[in-house]
Amino acid sequence: MNDRKANKTVNFICGCDHMTIWFCVKTAQTPNIVAEVVRAFNTFEEETSKDKCVWIIEKGKGIEEYWQILSKYEQQKDVSCVALVYREGDTVVLGEVADEVLPNFLAPLLARYGFDNVKWIVANPKR
Repeated sequence: MNDRKANKTVNFICGCDHMTIWFCVKTAQTPNIVAEVVRAFNTFEEETSKDKCVWIIEKGKGIEEYWQILSKYEQQKDVSCVALVYREGDTVVLGEVADEVLPNFLAPLLARYGFDNVKWIVANPKR
């Protein structure tokens, strides 16, 4: 697992003072399809003081296959990683999710895959 995380160094929106959540979805679907379920639920254009914010999916650039759900402001080049999405056995993992976007993940995953197929793990930051 440490090798996987080393290959996926990106600018996460979750800082060290937030809880981090991992969603585990038992499905035969590929990680990019599960990522699209979350992205499609979040297609709104959020107006902020910076600009309109959109979520996009991008294939990771590491040795192992994974996807990133990214948050991007239209007029800026910088992106923030909202989640890493990859397969572990018969489960698709959506990892490194910040607690402030929990509803953006929980609602579409439960609606699509059902309570019995979605589990989550919450980690408190080290203090």
